[in-house]
Amino acid sequence: MKNHKDKGKYFFVLLATLFAVAALDRASVSVFGDLTLAPPLSIIALGILAVFFSWRKVLLAVPPFAALSYHLIADAARFPGVRAASVGLAGLLACWAAYQRARIVLHGMEVDAILQNLSLPWVLSDESGNVNQISPQALRLISLDSVSALGMSYFSIFSPHENKGELIRKYQTLVSAAGKPARLALTCSRNRAIRFQATLIPMEFSNQKRVLTTLEPV
Repeated sequence: MKNHKDKGKYFFVLLATLFAVAALDRASVSVFGDLTLAPPLSIIALGILAVFFSWRKVLLAVPPFAALSYHLIADAARFPGVRAASVGLAGLLACWAAYQRARIVLHGMEVDAILQNLSLPWVLSDESGNVNQISPQALRLISLDSVSALGMSYFSIFSPHENKGELIRKYQTLVSAAGKPARLALTCSRNRAIRFQATLIPMEFSNQKRVLTTLEPV
């Protein structure tokens, strides 16, 4: 059922964008005479499709947009075939962009699946120390709920056994240098009786640096 809905949504968006390109092009011709905008409008439409649909569906949309562009400019522009071919080339670039987007999304899903299946409590934070994700086991250990923990500062949740400035320095060094994992002794700021042996692992997702902290209660 979902597959049929997705196909229906795709064809509705495709027809709507084809109609929009044709309507805007005719409007520009009626106002400015021989100024036709069909090829650039078609390229923009293909770029929009690449944001929301798979590369296969974008590829399926390339011939209709190229044909529509050719039809709309055939009597109003020189070398209509060349300009229609440019729409086809832009469509191939849009397919590549859609493919890369899908790869990034899949990579993120794979990483999330790995994290969710880790048996150790863990915290994922960004280069500034803001908590992005946290496992249910870690939430129970530090007595927080996910709504409260997400977005909190890593350094307000955890403290070192001794020097807090040293923890911040080591964290920032780990992020900037992307070196080997670091082992630190941490304390829960809400309850200093709760202590961990933590492993801080530098990671990078889509050019964004992260730190994965696994916690071993001691």
